[in-house]
Amino acid sequence: MNDEPSQEELEIAAKALAVPSNWVKHRLGIKLHPKQAAVLDDLFPPYSHRKTSRVAFRCGNEVGKTASVAAPAILFAIEVLNAQVISTAGVWMQVAQQLIPHLKSYSHLFPGWQFLDSTIKVGGLDRYVGFSTRDEGFAQGFHKRAGMPLVAIIDEAAAVTPGVFAGVEDRCNPDYLLVMGSPLDPTGNFYDIESKLHRFYTHHHLPQTECLTTEGWWIDPASVERKIQKYGGKDHPFVQSNVFGEFSMKVDNALLSLSEFNACVASPPDYKQGFNDRHAFVDVAGGVDRNVFAVRHGNKVWIEKRWVEASEMATVGEIIAIIKKLERSIGLQPQEVSIDASGAGKPMADRLREMGFELHRFTGQSRTVNDHEYANAISEVWGTGAARIRKRDIIIPDDDDFRSQILTRTLRRNSKGKFQIEAKEDMARRGISSPDEADAILGAMMPATSRKSFNLLGQQEETFDRSWLQRGAEDDRPSGVLPAEACL
Repeated sequence: MNDEPSQEELEIAAKALAVPSNWVKHRLGIKLHPKQAAVLDDLFPPYSHRKTSRVAFRCGNEVGKTASVAAPAILFAIEVLNAQVISTAGVWMQVAQQLIPHLKSYSHLFPGWQFLDSTIKVGGLDRYVGFSTRDEGFAQGFHKRAGMPLVAIIDEAAAVTPGVFAGVEDRCNPDYLLVMGSPLDPTGNFYDIESKLHRFYTHHHLPQTECLTTEGWWIDPASVERKIQKYGGKDHPFVQSNVFGEFSMKVDNALLSLSEFNACVASPPDYKQGFNDRHAFVDVAGGVDRNVFAVRHGNKVWIEKRWVEASEMATVGEIIAIIKKLERSIGLQPQEVSIDASGAGKPMADRLREMGFELHRFTGQSRTVNDHEYANAISEVWGTGAARIRKRDIIIPDDDDFRSQILTRTLRRNSKGKFQIEAKEDMARRGISSPDEADAILGAMMPATSRKSFNLLGQQEETFDRSWLQRGAEDDRPSGVLPAEACL
C-alpha cells in the first residue's frame, strides 16, 4: 500500500495553502475569526484574475487586527508571494510595540530570516520595512523592486495624515493595499475610503460585539457593557469608535473631537523640559471617589498617581510622599503644587499647611488669569488646555478616562457672552461622573504661580508675584488663597 501522496493530492494541498486564511491556520497555528480570515483572503485573492487589491478593515479596538491580520499578512506576502512589504500606523507605538513583537514571535518558523526592530531581512534584502508617519518622505521616496509585488499596510488609518496616505497609495503604488483601524471623526482619508470612495475598495467591519467569549472568541461581554455604562451610553464618541468601530460624531459644544485628541497622542511635540517649568495638580475627592495627582514638566503632562482613600490623614500623607518623590526626581517644590480647595480638598489643604506644605489653593469660580473670554477659572483651565491639545504643543497621556472626560464636557457662551464650562451637576444629570483625571491633568497644564520678592539687601528672592496679590485683593479673598489658582 502506497502511503505517499499523489501528485494530484499535492497540488490540492498547495492550492489550499495558497489561500491566506488556510496558510495562517496551518503555518502559524492561528485560529482566525471569520472576518479576519475574510480580510486576508480578499487582500490576497488566490483564485481571482485580479493582480491588485485594495481592502479597508474598519474595526473596534482589541479585535486582533495587528496579531491576526497585519502580522500574518506580512509573513504570507514574503513567503508565498515573494513580495516586499511596507507598513505604517497613525500611532508609531502600534508598529514598534505591537506589530514588530508579533512578527518576532514567529521568527523560529522562518530560519534564515532576520527579524530586526523595524525590518525583516531575507537574503540580505529588506523584505519588510515599518516606518513612522512622521517620516512622510519615506513613502514619497520609496521604490519597489522589479519582479516583486508590493504590499502596503496603513494601520490606525484615521490618524494618518493625507501626505502619508498619498505617499503610500499613489506614489508607492502598491499591488496590495490594506487600510485598517478604529474610526474617529467622519473626516479624513479613512472616512473618504468608507464613504465617497467606497466602490474602489473591498470593505470589512468587525466590532467588539462580534468577538465575545459567549460566541467562543476572546472579549468578555462584561467589559463591553462596562465601557458603555462608564461613558454614558452607546452614542459616546469613544464607545462608538472603541467598541462598535463606527465613526464618531463630536458631542455638541464639546471642547475637542476624538480625532483631535488622538492626533495629539499620535504626533506629540518633542519633549522640552524647560527651565524650572513645573506644575502639579491634586484633585482631591475623599471617601470612595478617586484622588488624582497630575504633573507637568515642561511640555509633558502625566498622571503620577490615582487612588482611593477614605481616611483624610492617609490622603494627606500620600500627597506628601508623592511631592517628596517628585522633588527628588524632577525638583518639584511644594509651592509648584496646586490643590482643589473646594469641598473635600479644603480641610486637606489646611492639614498640609499645618504640616509645613503650603500648596496653592484652587477654586473653580474665581476669576480668570490670562484670558478674560472665559467666565471663570475652571472654564479657562479647560478651554485653554483643550486649545493646547488641539494645537498639539503638549505631550498628554493616552488615558481612556482623560480622553472620555474631555470629549464629553461641553463649553458654551453664557448670557454675558463669555465661555463657561458645563457644571458637574449638569454632567451628573447626563449620567456622566466627575471628570477627576481631566481636572488634574488640565490643572497641571496651567503655569505655576510665579514668586518674586526682595530681601533686606535688595536681592531678588522667591515669593508671590505682585499681580496675584492684586487679584486676591480685588476678589476680597483671604491672603492665603490666590485667584488664578482657583481652577476647580
